This record gives sequence, C-alpha cells and structure tokens, in this order.
Amino acid sequence: MTDEAIQRTQDAEEHKKSYEAIMGAATEIGVPFSMALAMFFTGLVTRSGVLMAILMAVVVYILAHVVVKMFFSHHE
Repeated sequence: MTDEAIQRTQDAEEHKKSYEAIMGAATEIGVPFSMALAMFFTGLVTRSGVLMAILMAVVVYILAHVVVKMFFSHHE
C-alpha cells in the first residue's frame, strides 16, 4: 500500500475511536441526564415540591443509567 492509503486507514481508525467515545459518553451520561432534567422540571410544574422534584430526577437518572448500561452491554 502507498503512504496515502496507509494514512487514510489510520485516519479512519482514529475517527472510529472518536465516534465511539463520543457516542458512549452521550448514551451513558447525556441520555439519563436529559431524562432526569425533564423529570425534575415535570416535578416542579406539577407542584410536587423542590425536594420531590430532585428525588424524582435522581431516581430517573439512576434507572435510565442502568437501562442504558444493560442495553449497550453487548457492545463491549
């Protein structure tokens, strides 16, 4: 292979590593956090109280994190 083909292969591998790292962080942290944030504001809007809204957000974050980890566990 030529130097250019080798460089393209290395670039493709590097891009794949970056993509997998970004997607991993987005699914393991971003998805549960956005769901917890939505639940927090839902708790505030329904007048459940600030403490109950925080509690609901924490519970949803933990449950969503567990579900995401179980769903994506076959990729590792």
